[in-house]
Amino acid sequence: MKLAVVSFTRRGSRLCCRLVQGFRERGVECDGYMKRPFFQEALEGMGIHLLQDPVGKWTGEQFGQVDGLLYIGAAGIAVRAVAPYLADKMTDPAVAVADEAGDYVISLLSGHVGGANRLAKEAAKIIGATPVITTATDVNGITAIDRWAAKRGLTISDRGLAKQVAATLLEGRPVGIVSDFPLQGGVPKGYTWGKKGESNVWVTVRKQPEEGTLASRIFRDSGQVLRLIPRALTVGVGCRKGIGAGEVEYRVEQVFRDAGLERQAIAAMATIDLKAREEGLCRLADQWGVPLVTFSAEELEQVKAPVAESSFVRQVTGTGNVCERAALLGAGARGRLLVEKRAGGGATVAVAVADYQVKEERGGF
Repeated sequence: MKLAVVSFTRRGSRLCCRLVQGFRERGVECDGYMKRPFFQEALEGMGIHLLQDPVGKWTGEQFGQVDGLLYIGAAGIAVRAVAPYLADKMTDPAVAVADEAGDYVISLLSGHVGGANRLAKEAAKIIGATPVITTATDVNGITAIDRWAAKRGLTISDRGLAKQVAATLLEGRPVGIVSDFPLQGGVPKGYTWGKKGESNVWVTVRKQPEEGTLASRIFRDSGQVLRLIPRALTVGVGCRKGIGAGEVEYRVEQVFRDAGLERQAIAAMATIDLKAREEGLCRLADQWGVPLVTFSAEELEQVKAPVAESSFVRQVTGTGNVCERAALLGAGARGRLLVEKRAGGGATVAVAVADYQVKEERGGF
């Protein structure tokens, strides 16, 4: 978690120093910025810097670099400063504003997913202010599903359905929830486990329920199911030398379509160390924002699960199967294959799922 605090007056600058110190004491990476009349060189060691640019330009430079922005001054200053850079509440940083007297801290933008509500509350604790939260779910003491998902690293399948879930809760109607993975801490407040509601939530890596599962019994005939997708899958890949990223991507996506799996569930790609610098694999992993993990032939040979052996692959690589073994090793202890080896287009692909548990991620506020 990285924060930037900015102030414009003498009184606000004193507040800026208190906030930076308070957040840093809580283990949060935080820097403060103030105008020249109030800045002293000695403050640099405390994480306080000279505000050299107009606040709009400063905001643009900070916007893609920090997780949260805290303005000390009029709310209008913050609104005008961030307006040109707003893109999407799923990706915009948290934005909060405190008055220079330190009486109130307002959650302004990205309250749930971005964490502005939490930012406002923590800042208020540091300076003894009152946090101002206006999001309906918080005001009514209801767990917002987008915030709950974001704190657990889950991807929302449909933002429209997420809004419907919130609306259903606010109207006091039932929302059902099931999960293909254990939920640490139980279900969120206001949701009913294992029962179909007027709106429903399903934590899964799949697009459709498997027969015989709890999800299939509850949601088979329901079109109102919001899926929350964990990064729980490892894609094992073996490939010919010089294969392009587009070819690998096409093959992996084909496998995921056929298996009914969500690509957003990919946590990592895995292969043999001989392919660690294979440009197509490296480029695709970078495009998808996942690591490319590699294993030696000796490590792959330690996998005891039954896999499809190839004498040719063993002759070339030192192990009889790359993709399945790499997928299983990448998935970790007790990982299991969801998709066995699929070959075509110069690549072999397998998919394994980790022994995953949905839990609140550490870090942040």
